[in-house]
Formats: sequence, C-alpha cells, structure tokens
Amino acid sequence: MRRGIVALGAALAAFAVLAIAGGGGSARANGVPQLVKLTYLAGVSNYGPTDAEGVLEFSFAEAYARVDVKNLKPIDGYSFEGWLTGGSGAPILVGTIDVDAAGLGTLDTKLAGLSNYDYNLFVVAARKAGDSATTRPAETSIAGRFTVIGDDASSQANGDVRPSTLPDTGEDPGMSFRERVGRTITIMAASAGLMFFFLRFLHRRRVTDDQGSL
Repeated sequence: MRRGIVALGAALAAFAVLAIAGGGGSARANGVPQLVKLTYLAGVSNYGPTDAEGVLEFSFAEAYARVDVKNLKPIDGYSFEGWLTGGSGAPILVGTIDVDAAGLGTLDTKLAGLSNYDYNLFVVAARKAGDSATTRPAETSIAGRFTVIGDDASSQANGDVRPSTLPDTGEDPGMSFRERVGRTITIMAASAGLMFFFLRFLHRRRVTDDQGSL
C-alpha cells in the first residue's frame, strides 16, 4: 500500500509540472515568411552576371532564411555570400551560397546575430579569396528590397513580425504564466483532496480488516 501511495503522489506531482509547462495550448512565433525577388538591381548591383536571379525566403520571427539562385555561375577566385543590410545596425552575414557550374545554388540557414530588425535590403555579394571576412564585400551581385517589419502583425503587410511579439495565428491564444500557475494550484488542491479521501478509505479498510481478524 505504501508503494501505491508513493506512486500516486509522484504521478500527481508530475501532472502538476506538466500543467505549468504545457498549459492549455501554446502560442508560437510563426509569422508568415517574406518572399523577396533577387535581381540585378539598379543602383545596388555592380558585379557578376546581369541575368542572375533568385528568391529569398525569410522570417525574423522564426529566425531562418533560405536563398535559391540561378544563372549565378561561379567566378574564379570568388565566392558568393548572402547579406542583410540597409538597417540601422551593421550588415549581417547570412551565409555562403555555394553555386554549381550551371549557376544554381541554395542557402538554407538560421538567422544568427540579429541586433536590429529594420533591415530592408538583401544582397548577394562576391568575396575575393583572401579578403577579410569581417565586412561586406563591395562587389554586389543580385539583390532585393523588402518592407521594414513592424512591431505587430497589424502594421506589417507581409506578415512577418518581430520575435518579441506573437502574430495572430487564428488559434486560441495560450494561457499566460500566471493563468497556468493558477490552474495548477487548483489542480493540486483538487488532487490533494482526492489523496486525502483515498488515504481515509485505506485507513478505514485497514481498521475493518483488523476488526474482522479478531
């Protein structure tokens, strides 16, 4: 019986922890990704094939970026990189875009090192072998502009939002931490009551058994 009581107590404690951690459904930062067309952009592009093009798919809310390019054939001694720029902070290297002999390339990566969310330009830059990797190369191939994201979903036409906010997903909003704690306290109180009656039942049964054995 003692083992049964211990197991019941452990199960109730585990249930309480899950109630606090999980809540009644959680909200996720899943802003709609932005799609940006990349072309040889006047006033920005100054290097590489003029017929190159591509698509950038990214989301600040989900912290990821994917770049697909075509007609961006390799250039001897150079490698291609994706950069976020045009914001109040320093340009951020998104990653290296490896291209094949046909000019096709893909970059699929997490966005890291973001300190600002007002970037409005993505460029594919060409880095010469041996150049310092700390700054964005001046040689710029294809590029694309996009709308500066807002502080909430209502101010952003493209759907992406800052990671500090949760967009409207059409789902019921998750409970706050305070609500989860309150619900957990209620569950624990009810569980304690059930355990009390369970122990009383076991005690009465033991007394009855003892009396029956006399």
